[in-house]
Order: sequence, then C-alpha cells, then structure tokens
Amino acid sequence: MEPSTPIYRTLQKIHGSCHCNVAFIGGSLTVATGASDGTSTNWRKLFVEYLYTQYHPVYHCQPGEIMSAVGAMESYAGVFLIPRNVAPNNPDLCFLEFSINDRGQPDRELCKKGIEGCIRQLKSLKNNPDVVLIGAACRRGTDEHTGDLADHSLHKEIAEYYGLAFIDVQEYIYRKLEERGQTWDNIAVLFLENDVVHLNDYGNRLWFEAMREWFEQQDRLYMANRSTGPSHGPLIAPKFSDELQHTQLIDPSRRTRKIELEGNWEKKSKAMVPWYMDNILMGHPGDRLAFTFTGTTVGLLALVHQNGLKIEAKLDGTELVGPFTKFHLQFGKFYMLGHGLENKEHVLELTVAQPSPKLHKLENPTAEIGYLTIAAPKQDI
Repeated sequence: MEPSTPIYRTLQKIHGSCHCNVAFIGGSLTVATGASDGTSTNWRKLFVEYLYTQYHPVYHCQPGEIMSAVGAMESYAGVFLIPRNVAPNNPDLCFLEFSINDRGQPDRELCKKGIEGCIRQLKSLKNNPDVVLIGAACRRGTDEHTGDLADHSLHKEIAEYYGLAFIDVQEYIYRKLEERGQTWDNIAVLFLENDVVHLNDYGNRLWFEAMREWFEQQDRLYMANRSTGPSHGPLIAPKFSDELQHTQLIDPSRRTRKIELEGNWEKKSKAMVPWYMDNILMGHPGDRLAFTFTGTTVGLLALVHQNGLKIEAKLDGTELVGPFTKFHLQFGKFYMLGHGLENKEHVLELTVAQPSPKLHKLENPTAEIGYLTIAAPKQDI
C-alpha cells in the first residue's frame, strides 16, 4: 500500500467540493518582493490560481488565500501574527517559509522556539490544519553557515519531528537552472545592492513549479490510498520548546492599566498604517512608555523609516540593546527584547532617544510602535 500524504485533510476537502483556505506565513520571499505584479506574477497567486483551475472544474472546491507574510520577519516574529492574521480565518493548509530569515540569526535557540511555536500554534487550532515547511533559495556561495546554499537543516529537523511535509524549493530551482544552462543571474532581482535571495518573475515561476510538482505528487498519494490518512491525535511534546505556543499582540495606542504613557505620544493616521498593524503609536524625543506584563517573552514590532529614532529599553531595570528604527526603506521590524524569562510580572520601559544631528536631518523624527508582544503559558494569556 502506498503511504498516505501529510496533507490528507486538505486533499479530502478539495476532492469533497469544500472551501480550502491556504495560509502563507513568512517573510519577504512569501510576500514575493521582486515580482513585477503582486496580483498575478508571484508564486502565491500562481499556486492558488493553479488549485482553482486544476480542481474547481472537476470537484467544485473553492480555494482561498490567507496572508500572513511580512518582509524582514523571522519565525520568532511571524509567530506573533498568527493569532491575528491566520487563526480567525480557519486555515486548511499552511505554508511556513522562514528558512532564509532564520538562517542568519545568531540566537539559534530563539529560532528553534520561533519555528516550533508557529507549528504548535497552527496544529492547536480547532480545525487542525495541514502544515508544510518551505526551504527557500539563495545565491550559491552566500550562506554564512554552509558557504554554499541556504541551510535548511533546522527547519527540516523540526518538520520531520512533527511528521510534516518539507518542500525544498531551493533544490528544485537549482535543478531547473542547471537543466536549462542558466544561473542565479536569470532569476535575480535588482532590489537592493548585492541582493542574494529575492526573485524576479521567472524565479517566482520556478518557485510555483516546485510547489505544483510537490502538490501533484501528494494528490497521487491521496488517490492511491484514500481509505486512510495520518492520525490527528493530541499535540506531541515539543522537540525544543513550547515557549512561543501562546502569544499575544498588545496595541499600545489603546488605553489599558498595563501601559503608562508619558510625553507627547500620538496615533498615526490610519491611512499610513500597514495592513499587518491596527495602529501605530508615534513617540517623540523624551517620550516614555512603561509596560507591565506577566510572561516569559516580550518583544516590539515597530515601523522603521527614514527618520526613525532609537528607543532606549530597560527590562526590570536592566538596560537592553534598544531598537534603532532609522532605515532608508520603510517596513515593519520585530525586536525581541527578552525570552526565556521567569514566568512572573515584569516591567518593560521604553524611552524615545534624542535625534542625532548627523542622522536625523528631517523635521519631526519619531519612533513608531505597532505592537508590544508577549508569550506566556496558556493560562496567563
């Protein structure tokens, strides 16, 4: 008997004329930064369109897209957005792509917590979605760990532990480039100087083809063994850590007894707030925020921008390396300020620093905070 597919439930829904919501969770490669048209040429859109054109005419299923991809996010950042962007939309199939952004992080224990936290959050949802990890590609010779291609070993290890599928998009892309006598230059994008990961339309097409090849293999397994699928028992014990299984976003612009504001903080116009935030709290030099929380992890999701200021940070009175929010591009950036803490009450203090005469030459520099984030055991969230 052929083995069953790890996305058995997804294929049951597709073949059973049901809705099938596909969630995409990751960083800028999942956003498909580099594609010429976000509505048609990126790999996500190509894959959802393929599901519709291939299966809807036959089975009358209805695939849909759930988006939870934000540029520059690592797994330990993206895990905090799952309750907001993914869980309320009843996902059936979830693709996790953090292998590139995780690879360069010096705190490997934090990366372990991040990707395992994503998996445990998704597999704890009431509809128990299928979860698939993706190994993305980089230009040959640019991975600082392997000296060659992107290192997927940690994500593969965790996927294997949970019995999840892993799609090696990197292997597929390089196989096809070699077969066609091409190189990375054929798929590279002129995004930033020395960009070694983002893909043009052709690169996005190859990524989609890797997904399609894998999905069709899963469909054949399903058709050959429709009588039995993988068991879905209780969530197994964590391989490394369940610290990021239960997380929460806190909007600091909303009044709460846990947040004290001093100074001239103000809310940014809704028209200028990215889709993955509800509000942005803008702090001016000298403004102070105190956040009292109970948990083991605390972080900050800020908007970096051309005139961003440094934020001085203290946790329980101890100074931290505070976020510096100045960058020549504007995007959301997550800063982990503490993890592995004792599960008790803590106080985080944030103070907006004074501008630098050399760096802040525009008027009215600010630090812009979208969310405070915490993780704690379930009973404390």
